[in-house]
Amino acid sequence: MKEQATGQEVKLLEVTKQAGAENFFNLLSNVILEADIDLITLDEFQLNLLAINLQRFAQCEKNINERGLTIEGKKNPLIAASNIYLKNIQSLFNDLGLSRNARMKQLLNQIQTEKINDPIGELLD
Repeated sequence: MKEQATGQEVKLLEVTKQAGAENFFNLLSNVILEADIDLITLDEFQLNLLAINLQRFAQCEKNINERGLTIEGKKNPLIAASNIYLKNIQSLFNDLGLSRNARMKQLLNQIQTEKINDPIGELLD
């Protein structure tokens, strides 16, 4: 991952490896690098936490698909866990500026500060 504003790289934490979320971390790192999103060292924890939550959400969904929505006539408890992980994921995406709305705000800010040309304005001229 590219050097960050603090001059440090955002690193994969051992806890993320232990959770089996290294692939999600690498995927997120690539998305952030390609989108040219600046992260600082403080974001390292959130990025690792996002990877862990993605891994656990995927595990819950896999188990729900395998075992079904009910177990012995009761609601599969992993449905509630899956919903919690999904909520965490959405929050972390927003916090890290990875949501669609956050990316659009970043694009608008770049246009307003004239760091990039307004593609729609160019079409209208």
